Amino acid sequence: MDEISYQKFLTTRICDLEMDIEESLAYCFRRLKKELKEHQVLLWPDFYFGNEWGCVNKKISISIPFSLATPELRELEGEVPKDEEIVKILRHEAGHAINYAYKFWKQEDWEETFGDFTKKYQDGYLYRVNPWSRSYVRHLHYLGDPHYAQKHPDEDWAETFAIWLDPRSRWEKKYLNWPNALAKLSCVDRLMEEITGKEPPNLSRKHEGAYSTIEETVSEWWGLDGEILDEELQEFLNDMNEIFVKPSDSQRAMLPAWKLIRKYARLLSEHVSLWISGSNKHKVRKCLRKWEAICKNESLSYLPEHQERLLIELTTLLTYHVMDGVHGLRN
Repeated sequence: MDEISYQKFLTTRICDLEMDIEESLAYCFRRLKKELKEHQVLLWPDFYFGNEWGCVNKKISISIPFSLATPELRELEGEVPKDEEIVKILRHEAGHAINYAYKFWKQEDWEETFGDFTKKYQDGYLYRVNPWSRSYVRHLHYLGDPHYAQKHPDEDWAETFAIWLDPRSRWEKKYLNWPNALAKLSCVDRLMEEITGKEPPNLSRKHEGAYSTIEETVSEWWGLDGEILDEELQEFLNDMNEIFVKPSDSQRAMLPAWKLIRKYARLLSEHVSLWISGSNKHKVRKCLRKWEAICKNESLSYLPEHQERLLIELTTLLTYHVMDGVHGLRN
């Protein structure tokens, strides 16, 4: 992504970003689909980009952080899970969706094995865990969520399901000496056998915290406060978008704005620098090159009959920026 595109990206509202979840997580989704298909699970959860990880309660909708959508967002987020780690989380969240889709949590066998689904989540569960317990599997445990299965019966199920689904877990052997955890894995195995090849009775969906509802800009979301924003470039972006317009099907006679700037760049730089003491035509030309690049990048255009007026606006705007650069008008 070039500098102009990146600066525009930083000031774009998150809800206006173009994100394709299937494309962004193609490898991870292929892995999960293959694993579910091998067990003849007919449900494919309703994945969407949201503000955090999570499966909406009693729905098949799974939120994935939008920060995983593009390389630029991942870089801003900093520490993001690798593909193998994402697959682990997807298995866990898919476990929730399958629990809700097939309403396992209502079955007596499920409640006897995992506990009361309606139990309220409580904060500070880490203070109540038994770190030596062999009654719970360890899955997200290795991604910085120690003993997550002990947080709630629904999390216990999701963690156990993730281990069961992982083709490399060898859970029958690994948990052989963990009788309670093995009993839970066996319960998952029985319940999943029951729904093999069966359509789920619950396909209810709901998106909570979807990225399309987040009106903060990228820079605001990460609290950049201008740290990496190029204020001059941002101003140029606004200026060019005010002077020129995006082409539309109803205006087929429109011309590319960058060609207009390039055509008159030499004349503008020479005359403006001539009449403003302390200015340098090479710096003026640099400003015009940025405008040209912005117009090309933004696909800005103009109507031929507006050319004279636009040249006057460009000259006025260029004079202002050169004067500001030399004499600090805004200081």
